[in-house]
Amino acid sequence: MEEQAPPKKVQHLLVWMPNWIGDVVFSLPTVQALRKKYPNARITALARPPSNEILVNHPDIDCVIPFPIEKDMGTLGQIRFAFGLRKYHFDLAVLFPNSIRSAWLALFSGATRRLGYETDGRNFLLTDPLPVVKESRSIHGTDYYAGIVKFLGIDEVDKTFPRLISKEDAERNLELMQRLGMKQDKLLIAVSPGASKPEKRWHTERFGILCQKLIKEKKATIVLMGSRKERPLLEQVGRFCRKDKVFIMTGLNLQVVAGFLKNCHLLIANDSGLMNFAAMIDTPVVGIFGPGHPKTTDPLIVPERKELVTLNFECSPCRHKFFKDCEPSPHKKPFCLEDITVTQVADAVESLLNRTN
Repeated sequence: MEEQAPPKKVQHLLVWMPNWIGDVVFSLPTVQALRKKYPNARITALARPPSNEILVNHPDIDCVIPFPIEKDMGTLGQIRFAFGLRKYHFDLAVLFPNSIRSAWLALFSGATRRLGYETDGRNFLLTDPLPVVKESRSIHGTDYYAGIVKFLGIDEVDKTFPRLISKEDAERNLELMQRLGMKQDKLLIAVSPGASKPEKRWHTERFGILCQKLIKEKKATIVLMGSRKERPLLEQVGRFCRKDKVFIMTGLNLQVVAGFLKNCHLLIANDSGLMNFAAMIDTPVVGIFGPGHPKTTDPLIVPERKELVTLNFECSPCRHKFFKDCEPSPHKKPFCLEDITVTQVADAVESLLNRTN
């Protein structure tokens, strides 16, 4: 395919957001750079639930369209949905996902220009396919997504975020906290023991012992956070805690989660979407890294407001082909995660609290 020049004028721009919450966070600086490049364009973001909830209050996005999940409406339903996007007359579609499915659907949407990496054999579906970033496992996610828009003449992407929590969300959150009996003047620590894969989750009982330690030594109130599916996991951690010092929150709208996290002193989490979401709204984070590595998923927050616990194995970040590339521990965890102790994470919490409180 003959390479075309970048579009000179863009009136309506479609941004096809990544599938995972953490990746959505990493792609937002690129969306903000697109706004600077095309200040008068109408920018529409297409995002899967619940990631679409992050974008509602973003000042650089004019419209957010929830993208239906395949299992809910099937492939034909998604195709019909894509054809329904033609009424918007998109001049340009920027595709953050690497899948051939997203390229097909972008074609069906009628977008005049379709820009994305030529992964998954989809270069024939894109008007502007870009060479694959070979070192994608060694560069930060934000830089990976920023590489897509270099074709448009955008060479710099600022890794900061605007204020995304509305006054109304903050007030609703405060009311929720008061109803639950939480006091803002007490040490409030959010804990998220979940992750996208079991092999990326630090041991449940170690999270429990850590929470027990923080309650006893710091007089902390613990809030366990996760999706509805993760509730059994949160309940397992909660069994280690005094009932009057632990709360479980699942299935909340991400705008409510954002408002709540903003009032927490810090979040302790695995390398996960919620870790990066908290960093985006400037909540201090303690991140636990095993198979992942900060060089690709480092939370976008100033160094003074984060502590990253990692053993820096040479094979990290790995391909996540558990357990073909490495041997599992007796507890079915990769050793890069297995060998992280409660003391190491507790020390990271102590260090962060000393800096931020």
